[in-house]
Amino acid sequence: MAYRVPAQYLASIQEHASECEADIDRLKARLKDLPWGRFEELAAERTLQTLIEAAIGIAKHWCKAETGHVATEALQAFKRLQAERLIEESDDWRKMVGLRNALVHDYLDIDDSIVRSVIEDGHYRRPLAFIRTAIQALS
Repeated sequence: MAYRVPAQYLASIQEHASECEADIDRLKARLKDLPWGRFEELAAERTLQTLIEAAIGIAKHWCKAETGHVATEALQAFKRLQAERLIEESDDWRKMVGLRNALVHDYLDIDDSIVRSVIEDGHYRRPLAFIRTAIQALS
């Protein structure tokens, strides 16, 4: 029997991704108008963390659905999807996973300029696009 991702999970991930996108877009607009304070920095960090975690989670499900193998590590899921030619090869996945790990484990030493640049330069759109592609593939 083939592995199927529950529709409720896919709907929840879609809703979460849309909420993250709206929140980051608001933060991005705010960054243009005012200097960020601690509140904005923490909101940006948490939103990016949960967005990347959602991308990792759905990558693991997609990997299992396509290969039958469970990826136990985040980067492993993206590498398997690349090997199956389901996603393009890119170093972005390593960077995303690294940012997520820094946000979770090195929270006392986060370089706020990196978080701001991810938002200002639109790099957060990469996990959003990935999530939407994965949802479509798994639906």
